[in-house]
Amino acid sequence: MVWTGYLKDKGITVVHVVSNTKFARKSTEAGVDAIVAEGFEAGGHNGREETTTLCLLPLVRDIVDVPLLAAGGIGSGRAMLAAEALGADGVQIGTRFAASLESSAHENFKNRLVNLAEGETVLTMKQLTPVRLVKNKFYQRIAEAETLGSSAEELKNITMNPLQG
Repeated sequence: MVWTGYLKDKGITVVHVVSNTKFARKSTEAGVDAIVAEGFEAGGHNGREETTTLCLLPLVRDIVDVPLLAAGGIGSGRAMLAAEALGADGVQIGTRFAASLESSAHENFKNRLVNLAEGETVLTMKQLTPVRLVKNKFYQRIAEAETLGSSAEELKNITMNPLQG
């Protein structure tokens, strides 16, 4: 089943998150209503290419004619202005809102997000699914496993049992 067509047939607006021009092109060919170009600065899951948001935006803008949103590292008005200057019609913000008063996230998590310093996160687990992690005990387990050449299945087992070890 082609999900984009199915969802649009139900009257649902479809916005696809992409990390490269290949998927931007495929998304527009599938008929999406808008695209989020997400650079590797984003928290959570990321693309394998490690293309930054400011590099990705103009590349995607040049090949799509649907509304384009920027994501990844957007946390201030200056960043929003930069995204707009590079062709974005708007922005998607995640981490900044996760730390807001309205967020249901635990206060310890919010405080950790707000107090992260430059270099305290890393893009890792590319073998399984690229994800940005805070450098903590869990990340150390992942880093050690990757250094030892663990398989994708072994990494998956660590993610399923994050408090062990």
